[in-house]
Amino acid sequence: MEYPLLPKQMPERIKKVWRNSSLTTTIILLLIGIGSALFIQWLDHLQGIWLWIFGTYFAVLVLLLIFTLALIPYRYKYYRYEITAEDLAFQKGYFFRSITYVPINRIQHVETEQGPYLRKENLMEIVIHTAATSHHIAGLDVEEAMELRNQIIELVKVAKEDV
Repeated sequence: MEYPLLPKQMPERIKKVWRNSSLTTTIILLLIGIGSALFIQWLDHLQGIWLWIFGTYFAVLVLLLIFTLALIPYRYKYYRYEITAEDLAFQKGYFFRSITYVPINRIQHVETEQGPYLRKENLMEIVIHTAATSHHIAGLDVEEAMELRNQIIELVKVAKEDV
């Protein structure tokens, strides 16, 4: 049985944001590893077990980067959302797929966020808060994000009036 896909998908530019974010994280972790290795070398202990530890650390880091970059197209394919009058649905996962439904009347507030990589690609993230948790829709065009935010707020107002 094929898992159903929700209709709304992010713009293709989100792939570039995910790629840049993965590369930045990897570079930071590489610099931390290099700094630690240099410190151990400065202590004159970079031998034996320390060589194995740092070698394994750097190998795992590179393998994780390759794995993360290779999975970006799959992540893009299954990262979707849908808005109805009753609820919001969030879909994610390429191996372990899930769809989360959030009733409109449970939404407490809506935020928009934009980090440097999203800003560079003219994208924005919407964060929907409930009493229990928050849900993110990242990678929307700025205009679409603002329209979606207003649409959700209007749906919440209508749902709160009906209660």
